[in-house]
Parts: sequence; structure tokens; C-alpha cells
Amino acid sequence: MPSRRDFLLLGAAALMPARLSRAANLGPTQQLAKFEPARGCYIGAFIERDTAVMGNIAAFEELTKKKHASYFTYVGYGRPFPLEWVRKVTRNGGAPHIAFEPNNGLKEVNDSAYLRAWARDAARAKCPIFLRWASEMNGEWGLKRYGGGPSVDKDKFPSLYKEKFALVSQIMKEEAPNVAMLWTPFAEPARSIPLYYPGDQWVDWVGVNIYSVFVHNGDINHPSGEEDPIAFLKVVYDLYADRKPIHISEFAATVWCKGTGQETVAWAMEKTKRFYTALRDGFPRVKSVNWFSLDTVQAGLANNNYSLLSDGRMLATYRQLVADKHFLSRVSFNPTEWNRPVKAGTTQGRGGLALRPASNEDMLAVTGAVAATIDEPFLRGLKNGDTVSGDLNLWAQLPLGMEPRGIIWQVDGQTRAITNRAPYRVSIERERLAEGEHTAKIVVLTRDGKESASSEITFTLE
Repeated sequence: MPSRRDFLLLGAAALMPARLSRAANLGPTQQLAKFEPARGCYIGAFIERDTAVMGNIAAFEELTKKKHASYFTYVGYGRPFPLEWVRKVTRNGGAPHIAFEPNNGLKEVNDSAYLRAWARDAARAKCPIFLRWASEMNGEWGLKRYGGGPSVDKDKFPSLYKEKFALVSQIMKEEAPNVAMLWTPFAEPARSIPLYYPGDQWVDWVGVNIYSVFVHNGDINHPSGEEDPIAFLKVVYDLYADRKPIHISEFAATVWCKGTGQETVAWAMEKTKRFYTALRDGFPRVKSVNWFSLDTVQAGLANNNYSLLSDGRMLATYRQLVADKHFLSRVSFNPTEWNRPVKAGTTQGRGGLALRPASNEDMLAVTGAVAATIDEPFLRGLKNGDTVSGDLNLWAQLPLGMEPRGIIWQVDGQTRAITNRAPYRVSIERERLAEGEHTAKIVVLTRDGKESASSEITFTLE
């Protein structure tokens, strides 16, 4: 199976011209897209799980010495519209950026009372909203997230994806004129990106998620020092910037690498300086850039610390870069455009039309920042130190390319379940376990006859 690096090099070679990116300022007949600034670039961030601030916008902006134009979070399809989080962002003068993810598969996405109620909740917010629908669809993990299981036809998946994107976009146009539709592939594999483009009529902004990791998949034998985040950006920029503003929906660089066990701050500073400087000097239609600030190692998710706030040198570098007037602190909009009445229907409260309760549990685990970088199996659904009162609802996350012959689910060293079919989920009944402290892990039996175990998790059953 080709590695992530192979996909990167093949895709970039196929799509990236040798010359400087062609798209510059808008032509004389072109109009600005929804919420697009005439010049400059919005700055934004994900800070909800950064332990230095835990979603506190005022604290983050005090540390970075810069007001940010936008903040983002993740919401699973079927969950309520994140009203309280949106209010928090708008109270602080920001524009919400929501990654709306159908992680139970695209086939459940229909023109439904739920989806229209979600859109109407967005309309009632009366603020600019960047809606990033079903992002990173081109990655291997995208097919697993959105395909709906092992029976999905890989050849038909791009068509299904584009159909559902157009559906959501149409509903937002009808119900929520304050929503800008954001289409965001992962930077690699680059060659498959155009297969998933829904069409100009359904997309307001084109995004891309780009990560500068020190080594791939936590493996010191696969260094990535020769990779340039600007090369990733150029692929998307040269394809779409003459038609749409470009939105770097997620960017980060590794400041500590679990694979090598070493600090990589100087390396991350160099990558970040080069990237943000290039946005200002060479990519005039990049109109938004958002930092993913999370230590995935500390969070037990993956192998890279991306937190801006975990090292003073990294924070100082970022602070200096975004101080430039090119990086904008506010999304301009005219709220009088949204004064029309909003129809009945909401996802909020007991009478709401949400399909599932509000929860962001496991949302980060399936993002490219995590799924594309793990080097060992992870047991998900439990974290060290959890206290559980009901059944154990667990799932296994495997590194890209790992093909299991079977997965053994162990509690206290005893086998409690065995699975051999995706999506590798089990439920262990509460009644099968005694109260008190327990350990859990998974053991993956690979097709080449090897075993690979997850780290052991300790939890308490009450």
C-alpha cells in the first residue's frame, strides 16, 4: 500500500505547476464571495481542548496579543446546532466556523426536518457562519467516516459525496443566508481532490487542511523535513483560487514529536514563519487561516503536540507573524441582509429535532490531524481515569494501512469480545463487570500474522 508520503509526492507532481501560483487579485468582472474581504486574511483557531485556555477566547487573545476573526469547533451530524458555543464566539466578536461531520455515513443525510431545523437555528444566530461540511473526504479516513461501513462502493463515493454536499448547500441557501459553505479536502492525497469538488454553484469558499509533521505516522524512519506546506497549498490554490477564496481551515506544525521523543520547536517555528509569510506575500486569495492548537499526545489522541501555547518561543513567533496588518481580526458583514423571518423548527431543548444528544466525544479522533498520524492502534470510547456507570461502548482506531484479521477486546486481561469487520465497534454490558477499577485494551491480529496492542486504559466502574 502506498504511504502518505507517496500520495503526497505523486499528487503534487501531477497537479502542481512549476511556476508561481497564477491566481492573484480578482478580475474586473468578478465579485467578492460571501464574507470575503477585499484584501487581507482572516485569522482563526481551534482552542477548545488546549489545556492552557480550554476554549477561553479572551485568554487566548491576551496570550497572542491579537483579536482573531474566527474560531472553529466540530459537530456531528444528528447533534443539535451548537448554540451556546456560537454565542460565546460572537460575544467575543468572532465568526463561528463549524466543521459539521456526518460520521455515521452520508446515506443518513437527507432533506429532513432535522437538517432544516439545524439550518434555521443557524439563521437565528444572525452572524456570519463558515460551515465546513464533511471535510477531508479525499483521505482514506474520509471514506471510513462518511462511507457508512465496509459495503460502500469506493468508485461511487465521490458522486454520493457531491450529491450530499449540494443538498446541504441548497438547504442552507433556502434557510440560512448567513451561512457560507466551505468545502475542505485534506492536503493529501492531492490527486483525488478534484474528484470531490461539488461545483461552483454549491461552494462559497474552498478550503484545505495542512499539517507540518516532523515524522509521518510517528515513525522516525519516515521523516517529513523535506515537505513544504506551501507545496500543499499551491495544489488547491492553483486549482480554485481564480474562482473561490481559499480558506486554510486547519494548519499546525509539530512542536513536540512522540515518534522521536524530542522537542521540535525550532523546526515548527521555521515552518510557521515560512507559511504565514508566504500567505501575505504570494497568495493574495488566501483569505482565512486557522491554527489547530492542541497537544494530541497529552490528549491521548496521536503523536504530535500542535499547541501554540505550550512553548513561549512558538507563541512569540506566532504573535509576531499575526501582528502584521495583513491578518484581519474581524469578519465584515451587513446584518440587515438577514432580517427575514425564520421558519419554525429547532434542534434545541427537549422538543428539538436533534437525532442525537449534544456531544463532541470522539470528534477529534477522526480528523486528519489525528487519523493520518497515529502509528499504533487506539482504544476509543474510554480515557484514562474515566468513571463509567453504564455499558462500555468502545471502538478501535487503526493506523492507515493496517489491515486487521481480527480485533480482541480485553478487560482486565480477559477477552470480552472479538470483531473482524469494520467499523470495529463493540458494546460490553455493564452487568458483565464488577464495580471498581478495571483496565482495557485491544489487540489487533494483522493479516501478516503479527499482533499490535493499544496502550492500556484504566477506568472505574460504579
